[in-house]
Amino acid sequence: METGLEPGERARTWHSLTPDGVVGLLGSDSLRGLSPSDASRRIDEFGPNQLFEPERWTRVRRVGRQFGDVLIWLLLVAAFASGFLIGAWVDAFAILAIVFLNAALGYVQETRADTALDSLKSLGAPRARLIRAGRAMEVDAEEVVPGDILVLSMGDRISADARVIEAAHLEMAEASLTGESLPVEKLTVPCEPEAVVGDRASMVFAGTTVARGRGRAIVVATGMNTEIGAIAASLSPTSPPSPLQRELARIGRRLAMVAVAAGVVVFGAGYAQDYPLETMALTGVALAVAAIPEGLPAVVTVTLAAGLRRMAQRHAIVRRLPAVEALGAVDVICTDKTGTLTRAELSVSVVRIAGSPNDLTVRDGGEAVTRLLSTSALCNDARLTGEAATGSPTEVALLRAALDAGIDVAELTARSPRLDEVAFDSSRKRMSTLNDGPAGMGLHMKGAPEVVLSHSSHAATEDGEILLTEALRRGFLADAERMARGGLRTLAVAAKSLEEVPVSLESEEAGLTYLGLVGLRDKIRSEVPEAVASAREAGVRTVMVTGDHQITAAAIADAAGLDDGQVMHGSELTKLGVPELTEVIGEHRAFARVDPIDKVKIVEAWRSSGATVAMTGDGVNDAPALRAADIGVSMGSGTDVAREASALVLTDDNYATIVHAIDEGRRVFHNIRNVVHYLLSANASEVIYVVVGFLFFGFLGEPLLAVQLLWINLLSDALPALALGLDSPAGDLMHGRPKSGRDILSPRNLSMLVAQGAVLAGAAVVTLLTGYYLLDLPFEEVRTMVFTTMVVSQLIHAVNVRVDGNMRLSPPDRLLVGAILSSLALQVLIVYTGAGHTLFSTVSLSSRGIATVLVASAMSMVAIRGFKVWTAGR
Repeated sequence: METGLEPGERARTWHSLTPDGVVGLLGSDSLRGLSPSDASRRIDEFGPNQLFEPERWTRVRRVGRQFGDVLIWLLLVAAFASGFLIGAWVDAFAILAIVFLNAALGYVQETRADTALDSLKSLGAPRARLIRAGRAMEVDAEEVVPGDILVLSMGDRISADARVIEAAHLEMAEASLTGESLPVEKLTVPCEPEAVVGDRASMVFAGTTVARGRGRAIVVATGMNTEIGAIAASLSPTSPPSPLQRELARIGRRLAMVAVAAGVVVFGAGYAQDYPLETMALTGVALAVAAIPEGLPAVVTVTLAAGLRRMAQRHAIVRRLPAVEALGAVDVICTDKTGTLTRAELSVSVVRIAGSPNDLTVRDGGEAVTRLLSTSALCNDARLTGEAATGSPTEVALLRAALDAGIDVAELTARSPRLDEVAFDSSRKRMSTLNDGPAGMGLHMKGAPEVVLSHSSHAATEDGEILLTEALRRGFLADAERMARGGLRTLAVAAKSLEEVPVSLESEEAGLTYLGLVGLRDKIRSEVPEAVASAREAGVRTVMVTGDHQITAAAIADAAGLDDGQVMHGSELTKLGVPELTEVIGEHRAFARVDPIDKVKIVEAWRSSGATVAMTGDGVNDAPALRAADIGVSMGSGTDVAREASALVLTDDNYATIVHAIDEGRRVFHNIRNVVHYLLSANASEVIYVVVGFLFFGFLGEPLLAVQLLWINLLSDALPALALGLDSPAGDLMHGRPKSGRDILSPRNLSMLVAQGAVLAGAAVVTLLTGYYLLDLPFEEVRTMVFTTMVVSQLIHAVNVRVDGNMRLSPPDRLLVGAILSSLALQVLIVYTGAGHTLFSTVSLSSRGIATVLVASAMSMVAIRGFKVWTAGR
């Protein structure tokens, strides 16, 4: 039999069609299901019901990807030149070790990221109950095909997307897919064609679970054509590069040009002054190597790893090293609601008693409040065992409210056993029970306010029962509407006494006494408002993205302190493209009723506006956005899919931990920026001095030897840079707007580091002129003085780069002091030992030479410090 479904089709609006219409289009039978031959043919036509991933990188290709960066290729060239052209094999092996260590780390990180799709596969139900040829049977989930009739019971995990054709109190837990915190009632009636996934009450979806009731549904989509399949398809195999990664790539490209240009200029200048060709070739290569901060990748890796360890101590597990820095650069946090801002747990927020002018809490006491909560506990199917709870979130919340009010629920239910009940359903919108208590039999009802009030004739107040007039009924309904606008889920409660057991309990659902309203709210985490305020103070905006209703979203946004903008509904969001959304994205503080794929659109719009975006979440529906964001942050208690797609996992599910992580990320960025600034300005000083030396003073002799250049580079790129990477920054980094990798080589910073490099080079030139012309020292000692000045001034410069936001110089910590002293000790060995004289062509310095070195180095520090203060005020 032909079907109305093409292989690979997912977009048909099955939710808007009637059950008979869907059955007819799929060529099935609502009672007998498919025949075995039809099922077999459709397996061949549509393929097995399973998720499959897009083509992944092979191991060889993934290894090759780790060597695609310009800076890595520069380091490989530097290693080759150091070893084969200059003979500096120690430098060559050190550079190679750095390159292969970073490649190994990158390979491991990318391999682990692939497990996100494997986690998606685990969401599929291993078995499915369905009807074929009129018989109920169980089959492997992979064998489910479009047209199969699924049999749904409480606790079942759905194996495919299906249109509901029969429902008896059927409710689905869809939080992991849509973000809806409460079970969603499912009906057989068609929905509007433009309804978003969370509003498709006529559909059940793969990966969700039956929370209550039973039903049947006809399968309309399997495998990659399901909503979960769409999520799997949207998971790109790689995450976007962090701002730091993008900036390091830019640095690499610039350094390549500088290194080549410097080497060519020096070679040409020396050759023009009749220096030997071999000497100039070695010097040109050494200068090109010196222009490249080969220690930078290693220092960045160590700095990020140290931040990773500190974050782990504060309940934030980093899965990808660049995420440490990227989090500190975040401008916007797009956060899920359920389980992130809230506890995914309903609680009774207020109660409203007839005749009371104010909303009350469950602890306000009084006979009327106690009666209302006792009735809601008796008309209840939930169970509490210590902290454990079973039942719908609404009924669990009602039981806990009764306990909070001092009611012994166990004793109450034991003294008032249930004799009969009429269950809640979508048409009745109420639940009633008959209980036999010490004061006699009573009918207890809870449900939608308009329904309960229509079955009530009186209202209970603290002063007794009063007649329920139309004016009072309208007033109580207005109270319910006001509570709903505040984001509360409202229930009305009523009761009446009975003399004997009725033949039909439903026939007695009239003439009840209205007891009041209960307002329930998804509990917001107590630490969230303070965390949101701290993020705002740090220049980070928090935006909520949820599958919940617009009114609920607005109320939660208010409670969390998200008071900057409007709330956009998912139906409006769907109509906008990324360019249109980018224009208005800043006007909204929350997005409600959002489809999974549209979460990615929100992230892309923020990124298009120039923001660095973090996305938090814990459900399957969050995975694509977690991967698309600059940094994805998942909750430890969330789904495996969300955790594997994210870069950062919060083990305590605490939104406040994000603020701590931002603080740590800013510390990491601050240190890396100092490291980059220090290394590039130090390397710039070497390049500037050697170029100037050959151009203007080359007639005196080689300004620096190739081996001396490499030694300077080794000292500056090693211990001091590492100490700066592990430094404790001065000042509070959580004030003001975040910085990011794109700021490292901004025009202002680039000018700053070139100027500082020129000052350091100037100190070397001053030493050269003083030693040769004023002190009349031999050129070998003058060159040793210049050599030592370059080392000492760069080591002092490591202290100079440590300033806070107000340009105050902070004292170095012990690690940096130790690094400087160790490097100085190594330089002393080079200058005052025979081995140093032989290997580096140095001579021992006289007291006049030492004094010149110290004065020139101190002058460079004062000049750089003054220049910083001057430019900071401009």
